[in-house]
Amino acid sequence: ASWARPTETGLRATWLGHSTVLLELDGRRVLTDPVFGKRASPLAFMGPKRFHPVPVEIAELPPIDAVLLSHDHYDHLCAWTMSQLAKLRVPIVTALGVGAHLERMGVEPGLISELDWGESVEVGGVRFSATPCQHFSGRGLSDRNSTLWASWVIESERRKVFFSGDT
Repeated sequence: ASWARPTETGLRATWLGHSTVLLELDGRRVLTDPVFGKRASPLAFMGPKRFHPVPVEIAELPPIDAVLLSHDHYDHLCAWTMSQLAKLRVPIVTALGVGAHLERMGVEPGLISELDWGESVEVGGVRFSATPCQHFSGRGLSDRNSTLWASWVIESERRKVFFSGDT
């Protein structure tokens, strides 16, 4: 019910687990590292389970202006979640190389913005700037650091938020 009401301050953050946060900045909504799956794993039947149940289903989320992905680890880039969000045609901002994963998950290439550190893009009335961080990437045994990872500065008309991902 709170998502139906605009924030009085223009800024609200709703934590939905690990790095999944619904940020509301001056009327815009950004969903970070969305993971709504039951496991952080390439296989639905094995791998680490969530520490707690999914707090809300994707269908219960308010309209999203953009999705922000920090890197491609399974606990930040959930294939099941992204396949569901792909159906909603939400623009996605991420680091270099992650777009290929998203395309395999059903996201239209035109909805993906991939950035290198120091680059910025405006999506849905929000400016995203990729910033350096200390981490690594990979989804398998042989692809370590084959894509970029990033922390992010997220800017609306009056607000500026820093999202670190895992750094």
